[in-house]
Amino acid sequence: MATLSPTQRSKLEALWRSMPAHMREGLQAAVRPAAATDAGAKKLLDVFELLEDSLGQAAGDLAKAYLFAPLRPLTAEPNSAPPSRFRFSPDNLSKMWGWLGRDIAKDLVVRMRKCQRPMTDPCWHAFRREAASALREAVAKADRVPKDMVALDKRFGADCRSMLHDAIVLLEFEEILATSLQTIPTVIEDIDEDLCNEIRDIHESLMETDPESAVWMLLLIMGRLTSPWQIFRVVEKIGRRGDDLVVSKTELAAIGDAVLADTGYFASRLKHPPATMEEAEAYFGIFERYVAYSTGMTKEFGIRKDGRWGRLLFGLRAEASTNVEKVLEKLPLALDAGLPEPRRGKSGRIIPAQLPPTAALERARGLLYFTHRAREHANAAAIASAQKRIFEQAQTRLEDAGKMLVDLVASSEGQSRNVAAEALEITAGLLDAAGCDEAADLLRRRGVAAAA
Repeated sequence: MATLSPTQRSKLEALWRSMPAHMREGLQAAVRPAAATDAGAKKLLDVFELLEDSLGQAAGDLAKAYLFAPLRPLTAEPNSAPPSRFRFSPDNLSKMWGWLGRDIAKDLVVRMRKCQRPMTDPCWHAFRREAASALREAVAKADRVPKDMVALDKRFGADCRSMLHDAIVLLEFEEILATSLQTIPTVIEDIDEDLCNEIRDIHESLMETDPESAVWMLLLIMGRLTSPWQIFRVVEKIGRRGDDLVVSKTELAAIGDAVLADTGYFASRLKHPPATMEEAEAYFGIFERYVAYSTGMTKEFGIRKDGRWGRLLFGLRAEASTNVEKVLEKLPLALDAGLPEPRRGKSGRIIPAQLPPTAALERARGLLYFTHRAREHANAAAIASAQKRIFEQAQTRLEDAGKMLVDLVASSEGQSRNVAAEALEITAGLLDAAGCDEAADLLRRRGVAAAA
């Protein structure tokens, strides 16, 4: 424990406190027999025992993590996660904690910091409800008093009302939501018929008792889905319709809006072309995720083109296809700078090109990689014609450059041959990036034969 930072130790203690007693005892019992002879097991047992000792201590700095635990599934750094998994930033939580402790609920924060009970204890449910009440009252007061409204906007930002409202609702209903979600897997690879029916039944029950929590239950489940667009399977069960004619005008509209927001998040990240192979791989991952969302919505649910969701979705599709085509169109210029492309002089002699700078070569490799991989989803993303044309032109340029470089290697000597051989290897690497493995291998073999 001595080698851990205070933050790491706090997180570990919070995890330990959240475990049931039988689980903590089981972990210690599993390690104890080996601790007498194995140094690693002894260190692990020491850590477990220190963690167990910490249970009798006051929550202290852990109180903030305990209070905001229900918000954790929706907390991330800005722009690092799609909207279905992002509603709060760590900075938002810190500012809410500071507001509670300095202004609106000082006594509550003191009591939470002194509390010696684990995060799973019912007292924390009461603390969260009390915090929600304090936040709700403070926001309502700020809306009535101009000076307080200005201070609130300065503290949290001008667009803070919806964020604070969501935090208040999640804190207020967290016990109900936690109970409702107990039987729902934390990671859902595929949402089947039985699970759809179970979620529908939970939703109907919440609508009768706590309607405001019902939609949040669905939004939290959406965050557990590997394929979030599958939440429409549940929406269809609840709304008893397979299209958005009525559903998009009910409280369930929040679900479709959330899926569309995710689609827009990935579509917007397709504006900036990759400059390296690593960036190209990440860019393709974003492109693939965008296509999955875009096609998943219409596959799972009847999205009408003239409906609100349909207009938004088809607008996003148009924006994304335009952005991706602009990226593809940068490939010819990238090859101008990154491909050591020889040319023939008037006499027919091959004139070598300068070797490209590393940055230009990396950019060309990245764009070739993406242009090649984009074919997998070209039809779904409405870029098939542009992708085919640009890729075939690039492939021809690479192969033609390779043929001339083979002749250049064969006809040159000394340092000139070494430079030509290096240019040939660069060209073969670009063919590799473009997925033309056979052409790259053939070029390398011909280069070796030419140098023999």
